[in-house]
Amino acid sequence: MTENGKKFDLGVGYDLQGVESMPFGRFLDLAAERGLSELRLDSWPTGTTEIPELGERLLRIKTRTHEACLIAQDGLLAHVSIAGAHLHAVAAGKEAGAVDRLFDSLHEHFPPPDPSSTHEVPVTFWTYGPHGPQPSWRSIGVPGWEEIEGNYTAQTRDNLAVIMRDFKPAHGGQLILWHGQAGTGKTFALRALAWEWREWCQLHYIVDPDSFFGAHADYLMSVLMQPAFPMMVSRGGMIAAYTMGMSIEEEDNEEQERAWRVLVLEDTGELLSADARASMGQGLSRFLNVVDGLIGQGLRVLALVTTNEEIRRLHPAVARPGRAAANVEFGALSTDEAEAWLAAHGVEEAPPGPRILAELYAEIEDGVPGGVAPSIGFGDR
Repeated sequence: MTENGKKFDLGVGYDLQGVESMPFGRFLDLAAERGLSELRLDSWPTGTTEIPELGERLLRIKTRTHEACLIAQDGLLAHVSIAGAHLHAVAAGKEAGAVDRLFDSLHEHFPPPDPSSTHEVPVTFWTYGPHGPQPSWRSIGVPGWEEIEGNYTAQTRDNLAVIMRDFKPAHGGQLILWHGQAGTGKTFALRALAWEWREWCQLHYIVDPDSFFGAHADYLMSVLMQPAFPMMVSRGGMIAAYTMGMSIEEEDNEEQERAWRVLVLEDTGELLSADARASMGQGLSRFLNVVDGLIGQGLRVLALVTTNEEIRRLHPAVARPGRAAANVEFGALSTDEAEAWLAAHGVEEAPPGPRILAELYAEIEDGVPGGVAPSIGFGDR
């Protein structure tokens, strides 16, 4: 971008991604030109879907899934964008108080969604791409625990009830381990957990856990130390802000005001297997450091891992007593439990025998006794 002979390089090509970054590049350029030394950034989920008139609109980019505006208001500059039901904002001014008041106004214009009205929760999905760690946001429909508790055998149901309703994280870096054969309802429980914990934690779903604990150490650290405005990292804006001599106001570090984050790693048995150290190098060591090592200290982070591996096949460093804050085994419903489940879903006659949850759903959906339902992903039912 060029103005009066100056050039600001966002480090992206002339493609759709580069065009979408133009308002932010313009924001940095004008903030440096005008000597705006107070910079604040924030991000939060919102139910608002469009950016209203907030001041003089200097530049606006809109696509089917994303809208970004550069706004000038009473000597302040703000870059505001909406994507995936998330609002990202960065504002610059000469006085910190004026920037704070602008953010107060932004919070009024972009209130958080009311999950109770939609039964949805926002989830951050992480992948590692050509530009490094990349977050995206999506609201997903989730059930309450009371809606699905009948899907589980008695012992699993009792253990899950404690986690859903009574679990209180004491410190950062705790492991929650869910294990059992495929089709026993681990993903159903995960979605219910998102609903039950919605008031005090945020879900961060790692799409590619092999990369997360693999060769890219910056991936793990970017998620753990995630700033409020991810674009600052992924577009190089943070570096540019510092090189322009701006000061960035630190976020409030009051423990009680910081939400916990749950890092979700589904079907990650190979990460935790007995030979994981040999097959994945330092991946297991990094994982254990997140759970209760030096990396995890002081972070309000939980790691929830689901695996189809039997607990006896997991690495002893992971499965040892005291390592996990919760260790839940998912199993098949007994013959009596399966018959009660099927009767509650309108199937009065079925061959006797224990069933996993996927088989039960296959029977009521396809009418095939003992059938196998398709695998249930995090975004599915």
